[in-house]
Amino acid sequence: MQRQEIQLDGGGTLTFWEDGALVVLDARREEDGTGLYKVWLRGRERLLLGTLAPEGGGLRLCRRVYRRELERQGCWPVTAGECVLAFSFRPPAGQWRREECPARLVCDELKRCFAERTALYRPERDGFLLALGFDPSRPFPVPPLFCLAKPGQVEGRNYMMFHFDRDGVPVLPHNQCDTGEHSSTS
Repeated sequence: MQRQEIQLDGGGTLTFWEDGALVVLDARREEDGTGLYKVWLRGRERLLLGTLAPEGGGLRLCRRVYRRELERQGCWPVTAGECVLAFSFRPPAGQWRREECPARLVCDELKRCFAERTALYRPERDGFLLALGFDPSRPFPVPPLFCLAKPGQVEGRNYMMFHFDRDGVPVLPHNQCDTGEHSSTS
């Protein structure tokens, strides 16, 4: 069998060919920073091939599967494929998500302040917000950023919120448009 290439529904390509008893399946997609993508094969049935991983500036998944297994799963011959966003790195605007490693989002000078912490993350059109849990009877969570914090609540809990630009640099409070969105609940 010669190499065949098909366009994946949802973006990307799938190249496949037989190599003895095996079928080599090579899926590729442009890296768009949106999230994790899974690739599905289609024949008579649908079969999960796996998750694309960063490689060479793009995303790639290469598998070698026994042809008889693809036949048993109803995916040989391959007739189509899909590339599906399985997990978005960016929650919809206005929605908070838990960020296990907020230090990865901020500029180098602040990485130590956010190390070993969890936070809430919310994308904004000009950057993002990080919200750290706050208890007035305990020390301030990140003293170097005291002047940049705005108190707020999310789901009835107290937080100190910090606004950052797209590069992870704090936005000074006098440069923020105060629409009340920093203290609203979502």
